[in-house]
Amino acid sequence: MRERAGATRAEFLTRAAVIVGFVALVALTFGPALFGFGVFLDVDAMQAYWPFTATGAVPAGAMWCRGDTYDAMYSGIVNIVEAARHGVWPTWTPYEVGGAPLASLPNNSVLSPVTWPFWVLPAHVAPAWVKLTELVIVVVGMVALLGRWGVRRSAGLLAAFVFFTCGFMLMWTNWPHTRVAVFIPLLFWALDRVVVERRARDVACVALVVASMLLGGFPAVTLFALTTGAIYVLVVGWRQSGTRATVGAYAGAAGGVLLGLALSAVQILPFVMNLQAVLEGRDPKGARPSELLLTGVAPSAWGTCIDRDYWGSLNPIEGIAYVGVGAVLLVLTVLVLGRSAKVRPGIVGLLSVLLLGWVWLVWFGGAPLDLLQSLPAFNTNNIGRAASIVGFLVALVAAFGLDRLVTAADDEPAGSAPRRLPLAARIALGAFLALGALYVGWQVHSVSTEARTTGDVATELALPAAWLAAGIAVLVAGIFSGRARRIVPVALVMIVVIQATMFARQVWPLSDRENLFPVSEAHEFLQANIGADRYAGGDMWGYPAVSDHYKLRTPVGHEFTAVPWMQMLQAVSPETRVTRTFTRFPDLPTREIGDNPLLDQFSVKYWAGRPSQVVGTYTAPSSWRSGSVTLDEGERASCRLPAGGLRGVVVSAKKAVPLDETDRVHGHVRVTVGDDVVEGVRTFPTTIEKGPMRLGVAGENLPSSGDAVVEVWFTGAKRPVELAATADGLACGVVRPADDGLRLVHTDAGSVVYERLTSLPRIRWAGESRVVESAPERIDLLKKGIAPDEVLLDEPGPFVADGSSAHVDPVRDDAGSIEVEVDATGDGYLVVADSIAREGWVATVDGEQVDLLPANHAFAAVPVPEGRHTVELEYRAPGLRQGLAISGGAALVTAALFVVPLVRRRSGSSGNAAGDELDARDE
Repeated sequence: MRERAGATRAEFLTRAAVIVGFVALVALTFGPALFGFGVFLDVDAMQAYWPFTATGAVPAGAMWCRGDTYDAMYSGIVNIVEAARHGVWPTWTPYEVGGAPLASLPNNSVLSPVTWPFWVLPAHVAPAWVKLTELVIVVVGMVALLGRWGVRRSAGLLAAFVFFTCGFMLMWTNWPHTRVAVFIPLLFWALDRVVVERRARDVACVALVVASMLLGGFPAVTLFALTTGAIYVLVVGWRQSGTRATVGAYAGAAGGVLLGLALSAVQILPFVMNLQAVLEGRDPKGARPSELLLTGVAPSAWGTCIDRDYWGSLNPIEGIAYVGVGAVLLVLTVLVLGRSAKVRPGIVGLLSVLLLGWVWLVWFGGAPLDLLQSLPAFNTNNIGRAASIVGFLVALVAAFGLDRLVTAADDEPAGSAPRRLPLAARIALGAFLALGALYVGWQVHSVSTEARTTGDVATELALPAAWLAAGIAVLVAGIFSGRARRIVPVALVMIVVIQATMFARQVWPLSDRENLFPVSEAHEFLQANIGADRYAGGDMWGYPAVSDHYKLRTPVGHEFTAVPWMQMLQAVSPETRVTRTFTRFPDLPTREIGDNPLLDQFSVKYWAGRPSQVVGTYTAPSSWRSGSVTLDEGERASCRLPAGGLRGVVVSAKKAVPLDETDRVHGHVRVTVGDDVVEGVRTFPTTIEKGPMRLGVAGENLPSSGDAVVEVWFTGAKRPVELAATADGLACGVVRPADDGLRLVHTDAGSVVYERLTSLPRIRWAGESRVVESAPERIDLLKKGIAPDEVLLDEPGPFVADGSSAHVDPVRDDAGSIEVEVDATGDGYLVVADSIAREGWVATVDGEQVDLLPANHAFAAVPVPEGRHTVELEYRAPGLRQGLAISGGAALVTAALFVVPLVRRRSGSSGNAAGDELDARDE
């Protein structure tokens, strides 16, 4: 490590500039959320969906491309932590897509050290503290690693800043990706220690870092980091003196990785045993479009997804490769000026080669990428995730550049001449980089011209071009003026800090706390009435993937989904959005909501829709146009209608009422029939259009005798609303109940909720069975409709049910555990409409284990003989117990690697401080 008597003036100023940069970055981005002023989560975007739209518009500046972070990640972590605090480790979540493994897998990163805030702090502040934890880990790792290589503290701090604010770390915030990537610097620090010093405790350090990465829940980043680390170990280990030293280095690194794998086995082993379900249909994808490399210095060149704004070929979360103008200039400084003399030889060259290699693989691909993706593990992982390694390597090389500039600013003493590549090599490498830049520029021009976005790209290039001109001017001034040379490091640090902070402030969230999963009246109604069954909604209602948070079952959602379940969802409607991890129904026509045998099979008891979706038999008033009535704020108009059940009242606006984006106008209706009163309200988030408008009321049970008195009024309007009227008063149409299999049971400002009258219980008896081995035939039969008490089996069961009946009493229906009392008149099957016909679920009848049979294509059935029986189903996460045992043993080994050498030294049994070394090398 570099030895210094103290920081020079240039070093002190540069270090201070980076520290001030960190303080400004935190203060101007997620700092307020650390103390509950806002939420460091993109929940503002939920306002685009009903019923949340009723309370306000999506705030300007909201990120639209990070829905996963709050619907799946945040909700999953909160649910696990809440259950654990009540003494339950929830290995299964039952709320979406028929259920899925939960805390037994690392997907939610609940056991990652980075996720500690969720365990000890209120959930609404936890995301910000997670980000602060990531920052601390990156700073410690970068400073420690670069210190081992002889790099100044200021350069180590800058490397931490560049890596922490690179495109991967910024855009993937609140995903597991960054919770894994923050350990990359510490991984290289630990690997360097075990290769160079080869001590037992260094093996333990490698193990702890690897385990932390694996528990972070995103193995692709770990894979690419370990691949890069393996190359580093091979090269540096080969350079150690003597064969025994080299073998010891390799053995120590490999042992540390294996021990880390064992430490994390409690979640990695269940993950491996679920791997087929996770990887089924997985595509590693090719290289990123090379024009996206422009985002390395101009992050907004193709849009950022802020306010839904992007025009590039790839989602900005995947596509932005930002490292910053300042970092790129510092990398080029190394090429021109070389490294400082005190930096460990060979490191700069090795890291530069690795950087060029990964850039080629990620953004150019070709034969090298094809070869890499022919290997196991690489053939199922998206190469774009290796952008984390690129950001890390750019940060390291930029640190070498800053170290060189600070050394020059200190007026290097004799004997400390910089180390440069030969001139010919620098010219060749410079020409290669220049050709690459020209190629990327040509790609940018071609793609933007074809997409007609040249103007957008050019606009976003203006500010980065100014940063680039300023940086070049500073560097040139430093070359020709010794006095100017002293400010070059600080000036380039300021360019790095200011550009990164501006971009982070743009893309990092600071949402209104009131938008953090508000509970609407519709959610309260469903929670009170849904029981063990399910609800579903149309395309823009409820954002179904947040159902986990509200503890409401729905057949769609955001989880890894079993293929049979996906096929059933797709059969509901061809327009159903179906991916391996995300499903959502479209707005179905009324006839497909109420009379849909597949929704019956899914036990969809309720259908939720937008407040305008009032359906039924419509009767218009005798005349819309004979007059008008003008209603100011809260002023009421009334009409009379024949009594009887109704779902809504229809009035007509004589002219459009324009609204601002932030306005929310509420149309109210009150219906009185004798002593019975029902009310409804509908939110208008955009202009109230001229013509009829439907105001829903849950009035299907109103008396049918006499007249109904209807009152209508508006609140929140900035100008009067003019409605059509007749000579007798307000002109009112009516929407009556129809024979559509629906019953309107709830309305509020943001929702209408229909009960589906033909829905089947989620846990039910099938007294008749039929074996249908063909999957398409099963789906076709289910789509047309089978008898409510019939089950279709994929394969023969122990008996054929031919008409029995049973009383079914669910005694317990928890996440991962179901108990049912059955009293059957004959043999039959207990059908559970969940996605549980998979490894891990075990069924017993009166304590004796029985086969759990695939049923109705995506569900499960338990064979139950005649008589009274207790049926239990339990999820036993595959590999969890074995993984816990392995992790426990590995924890003891890891502790021993730290403790035993200390005890030996203190007791004097080792005789010297080298007692914990892995080999007997000569010093």
